[in-house]
Amino acid sequence: MILRPRSREKGIGAVELLEQATALLRQAPLDTLACYYLGTVPFMLVLLWFWADMSRNADADQRLAGGALALSLLFIWMKVWQSRFSGRLLMQLGGAAELPSVTASVMVQGGLQPWGFIILPLAALITLPFGWCYAFFQNITVLGGPDWRTVQRKSRRLALLWPGQNHLLLALLSLVFLVLFANIAVGVYFLPHLLKSLFGIETIFTRSNQMLLNSTFWAAIVALTQLCLDPLVKACYVLRCHYGESLSSGADLRAQIKTVAERATLPVLLVAFSCVICGSQPAFAAAPVVESQQQLQQRAARLDRSVEQVIKDPRFAWRLPREHHQLEKRELPGFMQSIITWIQDTAVTVGGWIGDAIKWLFKKLPKPSFSGAKPGWGGSFSDVALLLMYLLLALLLCFSAIFAWRRLRRTPEPEAELPMHTLQVAPDLHDESVIASELTEERWLALARELLEKGELRLGLRALYLATLAALADAKLVTIARCKTNHDYERELLRFSHAMPRLSEAFSLNLRIFEAAWYGMHLPDDETVRSYLDNHRRITSDVRTQ
Repeated sequence: MILRPRSREKGIGAVELLEQATALLRQAPLDTLACYYLGTVPFMLVLLWFWADMSRNADADQRLAGGALALSLLFIWMKVWQSRFSGRLLMQLGGAAELPSVTASVMVQGGLQPWGFIILPLAALITLPFGWCYAFFQNITVLGGPDWRTVQRKSRRLALLWPGQNHLLLALLSLVFLVLFANIAVGVYFLPHLLKSLFGIETIFTRSNQMLLNSTFWAAIVALTQLCLDPLVKACYVLRCHYGESLSSGADLRAQIKTVAERATLPVLLVAFSCVICGSQPAFAAAPVVESQQQLQQRAARLDRSVEQVIKDPRFAWRLPREHHQLEKRELPGFMQSIITWIQDTAVTVGGWIGDAIKWLFKKLPKPSFSGAKPGWGGSFSDVALLLMYLLLALLLCFSAIFAWRRLRRTPEPEAELPMHTLQVAPDLHDESVIASELTEERWLALARELLEKGELRLGLRALYLATLAALADAKLVTIARCKTNHDYERELLRFSHAMPRLSEAFSLNLRIFEAAWYGMHLPDDETVRSYLDNHRRITSDVRTQ
């Protein structure tokens, strides 16, 4: 049940408030939660798009105004739907008769909430007034209407109420945010690697760790964390507003009286119905049925035969104990038997300690109770936590079994010694799928020299280009992949070679020479090859001296 605040100064504890907020969200129907995500998810998606577009698009300055206008409109959209979500929770508690109109919500949220972008950063910079300012804007979301003056006055009054509870609540929510953020970040990072290990699925996240340097990745993690935690924050401030208003209106008492009356109605009806049925039942005496001894014996014999037939059925025979004499167990030597007995006793003792520790921990954990809780949600907090622990352990065991099974299937094949002529077979340079990682830089250079001596200048130039990529890959300046184009390598080199401008300049010159000869109509000559080799030497010398 909901606990009333113990005093005007303290209110209920922050932990109890979190427990009641969790129970309130569990009680909330799906359409109430849909109100929150209908408003918040579009804003988060457009915010991530705006973030990525402004950080990477060359025309960001031209698209800034339109994107900012779209974000502003979606921010008001989000706050209006969050106000509807909070209002539904408040109605669920019995603290509001009806939701404010959409027009009133738009006027209030659009007129007051944008000030949070100025006030909250300044309050966080000063640190001390941040808790009251944050509670003020959360109260605006909860109250919603009917006009902005009334909402502003009530929100300010409720924000000043129970400051100790408010600041401790913010500290706990900040801790939960950090833990949730870390869990989501680790899960998003390791999930692609887990899919690759278990099912061999290759993604862009498993090819390189450069996404950890991408600000959009971290912005997406923050957005996911906000989507998971913010409904709980709204529920906490709904309860604060409900308790604060109840100090003068008694709304919490009316809600409890209504709940008790609803619960008492059904038993009263059942008792009345039973009395009516019992009173209208005619009195009669059951005439005893007397059976002869022979009939009773016949019925007992038929029952014995039926039981015997059922027991002999193969579907039930496996449940019966074995009637055959079991083989006598072989006795172990005294020393071994004592070791086994000691191990068994130790395991039982340690298991008892662990069980006692878990029971003690669950006794110390707070157990949420909420008036009017739905029976379908299950038992206490400890039961739910224990069930979650068992589920996580089962998942871990399943993943471990799958991983072990896949490792056992990978039987190492004996390495056959290949003849020397097989090892020296060069890739077919006419094939567009050939990549630089198939040979080392020295092998590509040797192949290029061989082709140039034969007069195959075009193929020799491609071998030289692959040698350049192999040298850059050895220096960890580029990552070789079949999905990348030549200009992808050029952009990647520009990102990692800010301190070596000559290197990226020489690579760009060689790239233009190679593409003009390989994809264009320009036939290479000795001067072109000499120029390419000079640039290649500059690249390798810069790479070795970095």
